[in-house]
Amino acid sequence: MRKSILLTTVLALVTVAAAILSAQSALDQLKAYTDSAPRQSKAGAPPAAPEGTSPAAQSSDIIGIRLGMPLRDAYTILQTAHPTVKLGMYPINIPGIEKPVLEGFSFGFESFGRPERVIVDVTPPPNQQVVWKVRRYVSQQKIYRANVLSSLRAKYGKETATKPAVANDQQLTDMWWVLDEQGHPAKLPPPGTHFQTADLRVSECGQKLIYGADPGSSWFVPDNLELSLPGLDPSDWCTSSGIALHASVSAGDIVGTLNVEMFHVPLAVRSGTAEMAFVNEVVKRQRQQQIDQSKQAKPKL
Repeated sequence: MRKSILLTTVLALVTVAAAILSAQSALDQLKAYTDSAPRQSKAGAPPAAPEGTSPAAQSSDIIGIRLGMPLRDAYTILQTAHPTVKLGMYPINIPGIEKPVLEGFSFGFESFGRPERVIVDVTPPPNQQVVWKVRRYVSQQKIYRANVLSSLRAKYGKETATKPAVANDQQLTDMWWVLDEQGHPAKLPPPGTHFQTADLRVSECGQKLIYGADPGSSWFVPDNLELSLPGLDPSDWCTSSGIALHASVSAGDIVGTLNVEMFHVPLAVRSGTAEMAFVNEVVKRQRQQQIDQSKQAKPKL
């Protein structure tokens, strides 16, 4: 009997220790943006992909920021490009983590009328926080259309699809590059229901986990995850394979606006699932603590 009690006590201590380590690990990751002097990456060398992400998704970038890039590296790139500007910061609270967690940061939203705006969306703890979506909006441009399109193709390669689907660059308004988990060019998804064309499915996938166009509307808020995660179909193309880059240009021979976005929905879904498991464990542990405390209380009769 004594051995049984001892074994139960040891197992309980191991469980508590594992929970503490998990929470501490998540807290350690928050130092990526709370440190006053972020670590600089080696010039010209993309950071190694964190465990659990696809390194090849880093083959394409928007202003040097790649999918799967650690939060600190992406933040440093954007802040270094605009050293006199304070970047917008968008924190969320996650149960079990002491400090607020960044779900994204931005440039250009702090002052109205800037010709460039950038939004970087990152995944939450307990996994390492990495980039899963980048959006860049550039306006007030006066660049010849052929130069814009040739530059996009030189940087990202031949596009997977265009809108409209005609071989006429003068009419082109949208370009898509679809990637697989290894970062190689992939095929367009099959057409979906409700008269969705393949290119429309890719476009809608880029907006799937964004609650509003502006930064700060996070899918990773626990209440949002609790409602939306159960409704995700793991066999859906977007959920399982939605990795792509999208560029849209304004009409006319002289381009005035250029918008580019890049997203990795499977990475976001995996991270959201890990976050929800972490939160559920924290809530379960807190509930058990309340039950244990209530057992010690004696009613005053």
